[in-house]
Amino acid sequence: MLLARRLLFNALQWLLMRVVRFKSFPADANVLVLPPGQPVFYALHIRQLSALLVLDEAVRQLGLPAATRHIRLSESNQPDKGVRTPRIDERSTFFFLTRRGQPSPLQRNPYRYSDRLMRLVQALASTPESSFDIQIVPVSIFWGRSPTHQDSVFKALFADNWVTPGFFSQTVRLLIHGRQTFLKFGAPISLRSTLAQSGVVNDGSGDVSVGVGGGIGGGIGSSGGIALRRIARLLRAEFKRERELAIGPNLSHRQTLVNSVIGSAQLQQSIQDEAARNHQTVDVVELRARKIAVEIASDYSYPFIRAYDRALSALWNRIYDGIEVHGFDEIAKAGAGAQIIYLPCHRSHIDYLLLSYMIYHKGLLPPHVAAGDNLNMPVVGGLLRRGGAFFLRRSFKGDALYGDVFREYLHTIIERGFPIEYFVEGGRSRTGRMLAPKAGLLAMTVASWQRDGSRPIVFIPVYIGYERVIEGETYFAELSGQPKKRESVLGLFRALGSLREHFGKVHVNIGEPVRIDDFVSRDQQDDDVKSAVARLADTIVTRINSALVVNPINLLALALTSRSRSAMDEIELGQLIDQLKRLLQQVPYSDRQQVSPMTGAQVIAYAKLHKLVSQIEHPLGNIIETSAKQTVMLSYFRNNVMHAFVVPALIAALIARNDVMERDLLRGIVANLYPFLRADWFLWREAAQLDAYVEQVLDCLLAMRLLRSSGSQLSAPAAQEIESAALHQLAGIVQQPLERYYLVVTTLARLGSARVSSQELENTCFLLAQRIAFLHPARTPEFFDRNSIRTIIATLQQLGQTSQSDGLLDVSEPLLAAAHDARYLLSAETRLALSHVAALSQDDILKAQSSLTRIQ
Repeated sequence: MLLARRLLFNALQWLLMRVVRFKSFPADANVLVLPPGQPVFYALHIRQLSALLVLDEAVRQLGLPAATRHIRLSESNQPDKGVRTPRIDERSTFFFLTRRGQPSPLQRNPYRYSDRLMRLVQALASTPESSFDIQIVPVSIFWGRSPTHQDSVFKALFADNWVTPGFFSQTVRLLIHGRQTFLKFGAPISLRSTLAQSGVVNDGSGDVSVGVGGGIGGGIGSSGGIALRRIARLLRAEFKRERELAIGPNLSHRQTLVNSVIGSAQLQQSIQDEAARNHQTVDVVELRARKIAVEIASDYSYPFIRAYDRALSALWNRIYDGIEVHGFDEIAKAGAGAQIIYLPCHRSHIDYLLLSYMIYHKGLLPPHVAAGDNLNMPVVGGLLRRGGAFFLRRSFKGDALYGDVFREYLHTIIERGFPIEYFVEGGRSRTGRMLAPKAGLLAMTVASWQRDGSRPIVFIPVYIGYERVIEGETYFAELSGQPKKRESVLGLFRALGSLREHFGKVHVNIGEPVRIDDFVSRDQQDDDVKSAVARLADTIVTRINSALVVNPINLLALALTSRSRSAMDEIELGQLIDQLKRLLQQVPYSDRQQVSPMTGAQVIAYAKLHKLVSQIEHPLGNIIETSAKQTVMLSYFRNNVMHAFVVPALIAALIARNDVMERDLLRGIVANLYPFLRADWFLWREAAQLDAYVEQVLDCLLAMRLLRSSGSQLSAPAAQEIESAALHQLAGIVQQPLERYYLVVTTLARLGSARVSSQELENTCFLLAQRIAFLHPARTPEFFDRNSIRTIIATLQQLGQTSQSDGLLDVSEPLLAAAHDARYLLSAETRLALSHVAALSQDDILKAQSSLTRIQ
């Protein structure tokens, strides 16, 4: 049997040496200074046959005692020479420090030590008076040593790191990196000295209890157990030090983070409280907390980051014409000495890959990224974890322990200074607009800083603009009114099929950083903190919007979808695009905006190249048209930047609908509507700055001849003038938001005070808006977007135009008067449609609400 094992061992070693070439340090065995006459045992860190095979060959080449030799020492006693030899009978002279390999984060004490090491400790502990000693030589082995630069994805992916590989990963690693293997022999550790430092003495019986249960079991309180733990700690420290020197610090820190999270005083108290509430033992609840922490935690890995770099570089070159980054230097200036939190808008699953890639290439540490647990799918979840993703449930309700574990996890990575990225909108925007912020993670970040913030926190708003999105098919379905589908592996593969296409350029623009201490103080009370977090969230999304990039597709979408048609004269379309650009350049939305340098004609040619539009040849002038599907998708890209044109479009709509209007009346109507537009579109200008901005827009429109002025009156160009069409196109941009606003106002005015709650009004307006969209197909499903309706209702309450009494809304006189402004802005057809739906009886509305789930 032994002969068969040896033959198998030799055969495997011969095969391994065909693919492995190694260097040993030190190259001369004499440098190790092994005391003569003392047994030598080799310690390897993790249980790995390939490591043992290489070690055995290395010691043979160096002339060191063999690692696989059988050592047998009989017990003897020579008092005159001061030597008492214990009985030792070991088949080999190597051991693995821990028999489990990578410690499991689900175990409180994850280590199960080598039986051989325990027997050696017990043997020496039984002869404390003897000068007999055993030397332990730690041996570190690195497969490829994780080189900084890799020339392929696979080399980077399978480079050596802190994560113990499985059989498949180790096999691939040997094939790829085997010829760059490196062995490091550490300084010998005297087992006798370690026992002496542990205070080990013989109790006269010759027995020292050293158990194995849970790492160290029955003898946990014995001096032998102390000695075992000490030698294990020394070896672990040696392996850690050598690995850090070879491949850098341990950033694949799932085990470390989980232990730190579970061991915190705050979470331990939460575990005890949970155990008391549910009449469970602390150990049971702690195991559940560990499982939750493992479910959440990232598994950050530098080799994977480098592999992502190689893979994503190839992907970007395949599907994009380039990635343009604006204002990145702002991060270095604002983030010096601070904790950085990246807060991008969320338009695509590509967002977090793209931003991490960009940050990595700019020389900064890629962030840990909060991801919804819907992305924690087989294979995909593991890959995302290694890139720094940590997962969270959409809701913590009903599981207090989960919330406590997640908060502690977030606090831990903040406290350790890791950059973090999360999406303040919560989920992806399906309409292309900025979504209302969800302040849950923001509130946790603030709480962490108040609890133990050693450094200031700086939030970095990031605008990401696409010319096409890979989820186009999904968004088209949802923009067409179909329900949102849950992410799945199958859906992911379907999305991957679109990667054969081309998606133009991507723009990343850094917004104005936000410092946490400008909004919150460390000793602020809970109610004040809640209000401060809401203001902080609103400021962040507003600054994301202020960093907009108006790309060619945004300009085309603004011009082509602003009216209820999908075709335009080519020359007229090009001129309108030029006018929109001129307006934005002469009256900038913000000082951080970026606008495409393309002319209108170039934008049209670019859109043709990407097959977003087609051309109809005609003797009286070519026509540019787009399909029904592309029209829906263009509305998405219009919404990306529409906030920059809301006020100019409102002014254009007032003049276009009325032909002539007094300046003061126009300013008054704009001022009345601005709070709703500002809340709905996250516009950055305060109401006090509005008058000056309106005058700038008016001056620009007059200079462009889209308006005429006579004294205090403003008028529209004559119908036959080319500028008239441009004015009406500009006005069309704001048509749907205005209709939605007046739908809410007129419905509430029709129902009257104390008739509906906020939720009932939201449901009612949703159903009415949906009905209008079905009856008038020019309105897209975005028209009955719940978020926008909810924002309008909330803003009415904030401005005091409605109030609540016993949960029902009361209507103010100013609100009733505001409904009259509809005649200045809405067409007769639209006013008629609104009056019809608003005239439905309350019984009709209540009946419709009862079947709301079925209709949706």
